[in-house]
Amino acid sequence: MFSLISFFGRLEAALATSPEGWVLDGNFDRTRPIKWRDVFIVVWIDYPFWRVFSQAIFRDIKRIISQEELWPGTGNRESFRKTFLSRESVLLWSLKTWRQNRQRYFADMINPRYAHIQVVRLRSRKEALALVKSLATLD
Repeated sequence: MFSLISFFGRLEAALATSPEGWVLDGNFDRTRPIKWRDVFIVVWIDYPFWRVFSQAIFRDIKRIISQEELWPGTGNRESFRKTFLSRESVLLWSLKTWRQNRQRYFADMINPRYAHIQVVRLRSRKEALALVKSLATLD
């Protein structure tokens, strides 16, 4: 059975034992105080809703057709029913949470608790590609 307390403990331990640092992604808000405590930069990919939703639709259709496993070894695959008819649908989640997630990031950008974090906000694919290109030249 999944336990949030156990998960938080494992997250704390994993972040504390990485000598080179770490990269995290996602919108799991309940772990933000742990994840963002020692973060020095957050890259916020703030694409417009139409872009996020259309990408989710195309990705899900591709996965339905290919039957690609979402997480290798789990047997978890997309289906028409899961994608378009289920309350667990990623598309439904996108519809319900896009605005909330965006509002939360705006609030966090002015939250004194996270004043130590530099936020890089990317609003387009062009901006994201420019960031990746600039990071590639650091090596």
